[in-house]
Formats: sequence, structure tokens, C-alpha cells
Amino acid sequence: MMHYVILSSGSCGNSYVFYDGQHSILVDCGLTFTGLKKRLEAHDIPLESIRALFLTHLHPDHSKGVGPVQRKLKIPAYVSDISFSVNAELMKKSRFDMSDEYLKTFSHGSSLDCFSFTVTPFRTYHDCPGSSGFYIENGENRFLLMTDTGCIPFEASEYAEKSDVFFIEANYDDALLDVGPYPEKLKKRIRGTYGHLSNSDALEFAKKYSKIGSELYFVHISDNNNTPGTVEKLMKEGIPSGVFIHVCERGVSYEGFCNE
Repeated sequence: MMHYVILSSGSCGNSYVFYDGQHSILVDCGLTFTGLKKRLEAHDIPLESIRALFLTHLHPDHSKGVGPVQRKLKIPAYVSDISFSVNAELMKKSRFDMSDEYLKTFSHGSSLDCFSFTVTPFRTYHDCPGSSGFYIENGENRFLLMTDTGCIPFEASEYAEKSDVFFIEANYDDALLDVGPYPEKLKKRIRGTYGHLSNSDALEFAKKYSKIGSELYFVHISDNNNTPGTVEKLMKEGIPSGVFIHVCERGVSYEGFCNE
């Protein structure tokens, strides 16, 4: 059985865990070490089961807890080779405080085996060089994680066709962004190719690739330019019945289970 949890989603911090009953991997750690430990305990996932951490990108809401996790658990943290080449020195500074000893890199499109997991990173489009999404396999269980991207990467479509559980960004609603408090420059950045994914783009992707029985988790919902209710209404109206829809509120944990 695979046990997976969205430990936290949104601007307050992002982190996901996948646990096969013996080993687990993390994607992102925008939580403090104490916060991570408490959330894992709440879902009966042993802290000591974590074998590796994979980073989508280096913005603090995804990465601020990586350094303590590396050092305390003595596990590797993987970042894209592009991200490392641009930010190698920055990652050693206090903002990240990452350990060279436990820092490893990956290339987009190249799969990594980690105990029972196979993780294949793919490029995303965000204003943080080398940002990544992940296709994760464990036996018959297949997951797609795509967040913090201004547009949908071609590679994501290939992995989506094989996935049963999706974690898809639904960051902003166009109408709410229009009337929201952000200055025009920031609105343009959010809507841009290297910004975030809109509700409508997330819906079109989900409609195209989800199947009867698929689990869809809509994540990274903006506090200022979206609401969980807006996302839920749109997705339930647009996605056929038989697909399970979960709209992830800021800072709340969501768990699921897959049988092999």
C-alpha cells in the first residue's frame, strides 16, 4: 500500500510525502523541522523512514526547511543541475543553509531510483531557474506533481497519461486577479509564462488527462487571487463524475492511500 500526504500547500509552506510502509520520500520542505515532524506523526509516518528529499525549486515556501532535514536525518536533497549551477553559493547561505555533503543534482528527463520509488523530474516554467515537476512511480502507483509553472510543460502530458493521482497547481482565478490588490507588474508576472497556473489552465489539463477513478488534488491556491470555493465549483462543474476532486486549503494536510 502507498500512503501519500500533502503535508502543507500554499504560501505558508509546501511539502509532500510518499510512504510505502517502510521507506518514504519528500517533495519540497517549506516547513520547519518541528512542523514537518509533527505533521508526519499526525499521519503515522515515521520521520526516520525518509530516504531522500526532492526539490521543485528554491523559493522559500518550498525549500526553507531543507537544510535542517538534510543534517538531522543525513539524507540527500536533490535539486536540478540547472538550479545548482545558478544557485550553488546561495544555497550555502543562511537563507537555505544546505549541506554540500547531502546535496545532489538531477537532470530533467532522467529517472532516479530511490528504494522502491522511481522519480522522473521534468522542467516547469517558473521564475526560479531549473524549476521542476515530478513523475513518481512505486509498483502500480503513479503520481504526477506539477506546481509553480506559468504554463503546462509538454513533458507533463506524457506522464499524465500514465498517472492515477495528480497534484496540480490552481493558483489564481483570472477575474479575482483582475480586481485584486496586486500592482499591475505583479499581476503580469503571475500570468506570465514563468509565473503560476490559472484555474482555467488547471481545469483543461485535468479534463484531458484524468480518468474514472483518478484522484485530483488542486494545490498552491493563492490567498489573494483565488478561493478554495472558486476552485471547487469550477472543477466539479467541468470534470466528469467518477473523478475524485480535492481542493487543498492553505496549510491543511490531505492524505490518500493506493493499493497495489
